Amino acid sequence: MSRITLVNPQIAVSSWGAPFNTLDATSIRFALAYLSASLKKTGHEVKLIDLRVLKGWREYDALLKEQQPEFLGVTMHTCEFDLAIECCRRAKTLNPNIKTVVGGIHPTMYPQECLDTKVVDYAVKGEGEISFPKLVENPEAFSPSFRGETPDLDVLPFSDRELWQDYEKRIQYPVFQTFLPPVIEMLTKRGCPWQCRFCCGPGEQNLYAVEKDGVSIPSIRTRSVRNVMEELAQLYRKYRFRSIIFHDDQFVLQPKWAEDFCSSMHEYGFAEKGIEWWAASRADVIVRHPELFKKMKEAGLSMLSVGFESFSSRMLKWINKGTTIEQNWEAARILKELGIQIFGNFMFGVPYSDGKWHPEDDVETAKAISQIKPEIVSASFFTPIPGSYLHDFCAKNSLVLSNATNKLGLRIPNENKIRTVDYEFLNHLLSTVTVKSSLYGSLSRVLVNVLWRANLHDVLKDLMIRKTKRNRRLRKLRT
Repeated sequence: MSRITLVNPQIAVSSWGAPFNTLDATSIRFALAYLSASLKKTGHEVKLIDLRVLKGWREYDALLKEQQPEFLGVTMHTCEFDLAIECCRRAKTLNPNIKTVVGGIHPTMYPQECLDTKVVDYAVKGEGEISFPKLVENPEAFSPSFRGETPDLDVLPFSDRELWQDYEKRIQYPVFQTFLPPVIEMLTKRGCPWQCRFCCGPGEQNLYAVEKDGVSIPSIRTRSVRNVMEELAQLYRKYRFRSIIFHDDQFVLQPKWAEDFCSSMHEYGFAEKGIEWWAASRADVIVRHPELFKKMKEAGLSMLSVGFESFSSRMLKWINKGTTIEQNWEAARILKELGIQIFGNFMFGVPYSDGKWHPEDDVETAKAISQIKPEIVSASFFTPIPGSYLHDFCAKNSLVLSNATNKLGLRIPNENKIRTVDYEFLNHLLSTVTVKSSLYGSLSRVLVNVLWRANLHDVLKDLMIRKTKRNRRLRKLRT
């Protein structure tokens, strides 16, 4: 048995001592949860250091001294590169003999960059649930950079949520004001088949892949409906959850799977218990399968995240979204008719193929937001993510303002990203379409935080129940 510490360096999108007031601050990290379950299954002792719950690096060092791990495993997005490397550097300073292992999409794309820091012993490309335990058993059998074996998702043990000692507290926080706690999160799929140019699609398809003859072949996989329902049933017995957030990139990859899932939500009694859930899909999928989304609504789907991105025809073609503005409008209409709340994703500040930013593209998107009126507006400034088509395009045309890793991959609309873009104009444009919902959201969040910090969970739940019942009545009237 070996002692292993897994690290979540998520303060790149959150903060030290993060309060439970956003999804980034509250969510568990499924890469670590699955890895922990696999390591524990093979008999190892696993502990967690989540930077979000610490006050600073001094507390991190103290925990490392206390836990005395033989292996340190750190997951890493591009924006977390500096933080992840610092975690490894500090571990090596405290114990030069510790084996440091990094994994995730950035080490998958750029393993040598990680190894060149001289504080990383192993960079895992791909998935680690099978190979990490083998590495722990026999480190000498592995090269510094290697591809992890691709697992059968139904064979993996269920994610280790108790790796977070405060898990039961985390799920009591209502991440979306319309969802009743406890709120659990789930993954049912790995991978995305689309080739959007703004996304690190090549990276994700390299992350979830099978290697044959030195070539990575994308391996997009879905857990069986039965496997998903067994985990949900187990979690319900333990936590009596009221809401679910599905973090799959796209919930409807296979319409038949989604239909079977909906039937099972009724069969297992979750729909009848009033369990509501959040998932993500695309406008073209919604338009092609309106009846499926009706079934999803009847099975508890309350809010759908839709990557509209833009309402400019030429921009949708340029970013290779694979959708049209007509499909965007029709998808919004279908969801409104079904009474499904819209979590709308929109991207601003994308340079066009001529290397210039054209404000009229973003103005059209802003007008559409004002007309659609999504329940939640998730607006972002385009960020050139390493590994994406548009990153290479922007780099080639000297459009990137900063190559700092802690800036890359962050889509938050608060920093300038690209030359030629007038961000003062964009901020004003966004304020005209989001000020009303933002004000409402911030006031709601203030109330939630006050009640949460005062430990008035029953009062909070009562308010949530009243609000949810009111919203349901309004949606019925609307339909």
